[in-house]
Amino acid sequence: MARKKIIFLIHELSMGGAQRVTSTLANEFVQKNYEVHLVLFTKKGELFETLNKRIILHDLNVKKVSLGIPQMMKVLLSEKPDIVFSLITHVTLLLAIFIPFLKFFLKKTTFLMREVSIPSQRVKYIKKEKQKTFLYKRFILNFDYIIAQSNFMKEDMVKTYNIKEERITVINNPLNLQNIHDKAEKKESVPFNSFKTNLLATGRLGPEKRFDKLLELIPILGEDYHLNIIGEGVERNNLEKKIEALNIENQVTLHGEKKNPYVYMKKADIALLSSEYEGYPNVLLEANACGTFAIAFACPGVNEEIIQNGVNGYLVENGNIEEMAIAIVKYNNQKKNHMEILKSVERYKVQVIVKKYQDLWEDRV
Repeated sequence: MARKKIIFLIHELSMGGAQRVTSTLANEFVQKNYEVHLVLFTKKGELFETLNKRIILHDLNVKKVSLGIPQMMKVLLSEKPDIVFSLITHVTLLLAIFIPFLKFFLKKTTFLMREVSIPSQRVKYIKKEKQKTFLYKRFILNFDYIIAQSNFMKEDMVKTYNIKEERITVINNPLNLQNIHDKAEKKESVPFNSFKTNLLATGRLGPEKRFDKLLELIPILGEDYHLNIIGEGVERNNLEKKIEALNIENQVTLHGEKKNPYVYMKKADIALLSSEYEGYPNVLLEANACGTFAIAFACPGVNEEIIQNGVNGYLVENGNIEEMAIAIVKYNNQKKNHMEILKSVERYKVQVIVKKYQDLWEDRV
């Protein structure tokens, strides 16, 4: 019996959430004896070193996704895959437009897309998203399967895209728990101040992540706390200026990007999330996978589906730094059950998530 062939589509392989999901799923499907292809519009990103050598790479070598559409179409038509899986918004939208044409030639191919964010919130914070949302409403139903990462995201997609609830399946993000554990245990130097409570926030330094809010926490918490931020982005300069303005240079460290953030997550006392909104916050799940308690703003996309108050973390009112400060002091002084924290992420094991995808499409392939 011929192996099933799956093609993953993503723009590149940096350390973003969608990229980590792509590499994790691609590696697992190789282990499941699928013939796995990965189409990249630009061959760049730190996650290349994590890819299984049996994954067949197609580098379209273009500067913009829109310029790579002809090459992408050529790959799909020549490979004739059983499954095409798009995992990032702008790639998904362009693919959706051409699916009717592709299906004329690829009659046995199943087309699958995964939403990465909360559509109604994305429109508020990102330029040109209104136009994309209009196009999504028009073309999203060209896909055979539509994946939401959470029930909250599914409900938002139904309202924003005006599609029927039964067209959307909820499948959470996968975690390679063994890989995270192995990396968290590596003997790498972590420059934390051992005499202070180390708080850790991880993510791209973009305005929607609101790391500036976390800076405002530090004067409230006092000198017994140190804030560590992992990530790079356009807000670095603004954050540096605010750190200086608040006179907290000795209490905040911007570590930049790290190939292995898990050693930091494991050694942190508490993980923090301050975003305006999230699709599905991988960094919280990964911190929990390292046994670390998380405190987060209850923003759109972050709710009781992810955080079980008092077990693996605690939710505070969105944007309320005073409430977050109180929660940090409270849970810093409480003994946490690390086994319960680890248990809370068992449902995200990559093997469990892959089985859900297989169950979804097995009647089509």
